[in-house]
Amino acid sequence: MMYDLIIIGAGPGGIALAAEAYASGINQSQILVLEKGATHNSAIRQLYPDQKLTTANYKGFEARCEGLLCVEDMTKSETIEFFNKVIGDYQINIQFNAGVFAMRAVDQEGGARFRVESSNGTYESKVLAVAIGIFGRPNKPKDYRLLPSLKERLLFDMTSYPIQNEDVLVVGGGDTAAEYVQYLKQQLNRVTLSYRQAQFSRLSKQNHDALFAMEERREVEILRGSNIKQVEDEAGRPSVVFNEPEFPTRKFDRVIYALGGTTPTNFLRTLGIAFNDQGPIFDEAGATNVTGLYLIGDLVVGKKGGSIITAFNSAVHAMKRICGRDLPCNSTRRSVQT
Repeated sequence: MMYDLIIIGAGPGGIALAAEAYASGINQSQILVLEKGATHNSAIRQLYPDQKLTTANYKGFEARCEGLLCVEDMTKSETIEFFNKVIGDYQINIQFNAGVFAMRAVDQEGGARFRVESSNGTYESKVLAVAIGIFGRPNKPKDYRLLPSLKERLLFDMTSYPIQNEDVLVVGGGDTAAEYVQYLKQQLNRVTLSYRQAQFSRLSKQNHDALFAMEERREVEILRGSNIKQVEDEAGRPSVVFNEPEFPTRKFDRVIYALGGTTPTNFLRTLGIAFNDQGPIFDEAGATNVTGLYLIGDLVVGKKGGSIITAFNSAVHAMKRICGRDLPCNSTRRSVQT
């Protein structure tokens, strides 16, 4: 099966690129989105509690919408409904439960540049865009082993298990950690935050003020400058041992890690993408050294993280380059009211 454009990942960036491609005159039958999950925007569904706002400019990023799609701060359900409407309006073809396990560049008659092997079948395309998020591969502690016996107690999100009226340790010092603390307190949990640094330098002003206000009200205990040495299994509960003597060993019902995500390096290297010390190399359009191969969304904003709007804009930049170099597009853009 041959397509003009294959997009891997049905998050904000992938969906936006499919919409931009349709509006640029590419036939919707020639656009395919492959998504490993059963639904689109799995990171938003998994990482965001129902009551939490999905912010358009996450972490305080100020970004102006440059293309077809634009959002304001919305609830989780409103965000999902927005993308449902975009998918319908722009007739986006998404193959769900299509985990990609191999990608490679090919050179053959018919103009195919890429072959993508997935759990749903093998596809070929002239242009390939990788729009997978970094949150699907969370960073894990490097200094100690996570015991399999505690797999239901050592978590990387807040939605895998209901957490209410428990003693919870959140590990991390960024916005995600601060937001976890706020939500967990609302669910009547007793919350402790462990951060290896003495000062919080990566928080948005909103989360900084909220976290420190909670500390003043004694709604959260913050262990500044704390480093976990190991987590032991004590009668089925995590017993956390710290390196610093001022922090005694403590038992918790759950430990939730908010250590960020990592770029799926090996996944991208199989395509021949060049890397440097910062990660994959790409230009302002997300174009890589491999002709016709683009990176979208989280993959192009780096470790600092991005937002829904920056993901939308990355799709706009990529589509402009694709139309100028890789695929024939109509000069008159088609638009759908969303």
